[in-house]
Amino acid sequence: MGSKPKISPTEVFFLSFGGQSPFISLMAFGTVMISYVGVHAGFAMIMTTLLVMANASVVYSLSKRFNKGGGYYTYALHTLTSNLGITTGWMYILYSLSYGGTLMMGGVYVLNLLTGLNPFYLTLVVSILASTVVIAGVKISARYAMVVGILEIVAILGLSVFFMYQSGFVFYNPVPKSLPMNLPEAILFGIGIPSGYSSIVSYPEEIENASKTVSRISLLVPLVGGGMASFFFYALADLGFTGNLVQFLTSKFGLAGGVAISAVALSDAVLGGIAYLLAGSRTIYNMSKNGHLIRYLASEYRGQPKVAEVLVSVLMLISLSFLSLNFSPLVALGLIGGVSGMSNLYIHMAAGVSLARMGRRKPLKHLHEIAFSAISLAFSAWVLFISLVQLEKYVVYFFLGWIILGFLLAESLEMVREEEE
Repeated sequence: MGSKPKISPTEVFFLSFGGQSPFISLMAFGTVMISYVGVHAGFAMIMTTLLVMANASVVYSLSKRFNKGGGYYTYALHTLTSNLGITTGWMYILYSLSYGGTLMMGGVYVLNLLTGLNPFYLTLVVSILASTVVIAGVKISARYAMVVGILEIVAILGLSVFFMYQSGFVFYNPVPKSLPMNLPEAILFGIGIPSGYSSIVSYPEEIENASKTVSRISLLVPLVGGGMASFFFYALADLGFTGNLVQFLTSKFGLAGGVAISAVALSDAVLGGIAYLLAGSRTIYNMSKNGHLIRYLASEYRGQPKVAEVLVSVLMLISLSFLSLNFSPLVALGLIGGVSGMSNLYIHMAAGVSLARMGRRKPLKHLHEIAFSAISLAFSAWVLFISLVQLEKYVVYFFLGWIILGFLLAESLEMVREEEE
């Protein structure tokens, strides 16, 4: 891209932390996690955080080596093969749409539960607001993320301490005597809570001192987000709660609480949408610039990929509108959340292979990175393969179909290149 505004490390942290939509993630993903493992949600969240930190450690190493935009797509393109790079970029587009869409749909779910307003109209409001901020520019998006992010940290920690106070500050061992049966499914949805770091790797050219900033924040954000979420569920479990989090909070805080939660839900849904609309548009921009998508999508305006931003915004609006018209918010959340969890695992497995391949030439020097890769790959593969069996079959079919389309795209581009040569 041409000359463009740069965002500071603090702004990057809050854009990345905001990419988790922390409050909405706890309400949306957290309710699903609790439905799988009940009072063991705290333990499931600790396990999830360990998985996410293993994945983040891989990104930490890769982001120090690559300052070029495109994130996971670029990592795979330069360390594996052209076809695997294209397929990984294709999968990241799905991830950015599904994970960002899950956060936005989570906001719609909470708002619908509290206000009773039509989910379709709520979806339009959230989608249009997020798209407008993104198209207005990355600096405006970053400032919005800072304000909302600070308020959310205060709110989540405040609620956690309040729950501990209600239980008489009783501390307990969160590790169960035997692993909960549905732990992999709980982890699959729990991944959505501390995974905001995966958005900022897509646009390092727009970040000050990118090699240091992106790598450090890729570890700091899941540590902070996962730690806060684990504390939240730990405090909640001591009250013996196993139901719907939104209804629980409104029963605790009444009308005033409902109004406050509604305001946070709206701002948080927009924030999550912003983070992944930015990430998805930058991946499309870089793929198009390399000739792996239509070159027109790499068009710029004032140093920003406005065509890609508009395209991602339209795709998000169409996808969420279809879901809200055909399913209840909670069902839609489960469907799109399953897709986002599986695509998250896919791109991190690709990143793990990328890092392992980079370290194989001097294995003793890069032994710690090879270990990161092995742990990340093993843990991610375990959760992914079990989830393929357990999740709704149409979610799995859609995920596998998207992979097949990605491979077809890569093979088609390969044949075109061979003909040109």
